[in-house]
Amino acid sequence: MEYENLKNELLALVDTGLKYARTVDNQAEFELYLFYRNRAMVNITQGMVDATDGIIEGNATRVAKENQVSFASSSGISIDRIKRSINEATASLKSLSVKDERFKGFCEPKKPSKEGAFTDEILNIGKDELISYANALIREGKECDKKIHMVGSSCEAEWGGFAIGNTRGLQEASRSAVNSCDVYCIAVKGNERRTAYRYDISRERLIAPEGLGEKAAQKALSLLGAKKLDKTMTMPTIWTPDAAAAYLYASLGQSARGEYVVEGRSPLADKLEKEVASSMLTVIDDGQNPSGFNTEAVDAEGHPQQTVTLIENGKLQSFLFDTYYARIYGTESSGSCSRPGRPFGSALPYETSPMVRPKNMEVRPGSNSLDEMISSVDRQAVLIVDMPIGIFHSDVATGEFSAVASSAFLIEEGEKKWPLQPISVAGSFYNGFKNLIDVGNDLEKTLLTVDTPTLAFDGFSVVG
Repeated sequence: MEYENLKNELLALVDTGLKYARTVDNQAEFELYLFYRNRAMVNITQGMVDATDGIIEGNATRVAKENQVSFASSSGISIDRIKRSINEATASLKSLSVKDERFKGFCEPKKPSKEGAFTDEILNIGKDELISYANALIREGKECDKKIHMVGSSCEAEWGGFAIGNTRGLQEASRSAVNSCDVYCIAVKGNERRTAYRYDISRERLIAPEGLGEKAAQKALSLLGAKKLDKTMTMPTIWTPDAAAAYLYASLGQSARGEYVVEGRSPLADKLEKEVASSMLTVIDDGQNPSGFNTEAVDAEGHPQQTVTLIENGKLQSFLFDTYYARIYGTESSGSCSRPGRPFGSALPYETSPMVRPKNMEVRPGSNSLDEMISSVDRQAVLIVDMPIGIFHSDVATGEFSAVASSAFLIEEGEKKWPLQPISVAGSFYNGFKNLIDVGNDLEKTLLTVDTPTLAFDGFSVVG
């Protein structure tokens, strides 16, 4: 398929599939989802090159009748493969014995929103160009310093789209493209090994790998000579954008999801219009951010994607809903239906039924630079410069977390001192939002589809 004709071709297949579905059971509701992706990927580790270039395509069917819903999927988007999923889902429906009285049908048709930014340069990137990018990144990292003993890199370019249709008259499609690269460097000094990475990702321009290898190497070198904290205490912690993105996605990115709200598992469920964070914090989930990696004209069930204000000046404003949970809650979908993809989940979205997830979370930046945030600390604190390990293993209901920061520095009397050996940071996400003490001005786009500046919190327990 060509990018220009992709939507029309997918929608034609959806229309044909729905017509067939009505002949299978004209009393049931059907929903068809078609996925098409052209992807080139390169990974170079210890000199070994793993490169792939090909097409991923598949389809999924949901069938609903008398408050029962079944699901089936298969690879391929030919009419025969679509019919196979329709027949399997219909057969599966007949074997169900449990009803979902809360199910009120699939998504109603509405005018779609806009697709995200796009550059056709991404369409022309193949394996050979990605291999040259990755080799340049590795060469740059290795040439930085003799203490850099290992460098690896991954590069990717993909474009494609999806179409969704149901027997309520909805038929919509959306397209997108993205390219990315990352590089990691391992610095070695004696028995000490420290790792750091850098990356670039965009849907509106070609990636800019120049300089990333050197930056990753310099970051790894800066972590050498780490000292033990040798204490357990409650102190301020400053989370640079990659770390802050993990904090936000693991906390608000989960507790604002409609299923947790409806099922009573989110502590935010009864706090609309109430203060849940410092007045410095404003967070939106922008499904219409042109540069957002998850920006589409419609979500994974065909509802137009939107811009949703989650927290404004510390007050909780909204939750994220798909059609199913929105109807239970008594509101409309926020266009937040997804099938697993970035930043987590299967590489094959058609294999999983829809769920609620953030699209592109964004924190309104403050006015202070990172240096100003550090200099404002008049006691000991910790600067966390990479995603802590284990932060996603938290309990949504309580917000309690314990994570290991393997890339961190000691701050003392307003100065960044030396790197620290891995430390444990623990506390409650929700208390952390209330104890937010600063928001930086260094807004960055991260791999977690969260745009955030540096965030500083007080009140977390730090164990060295």
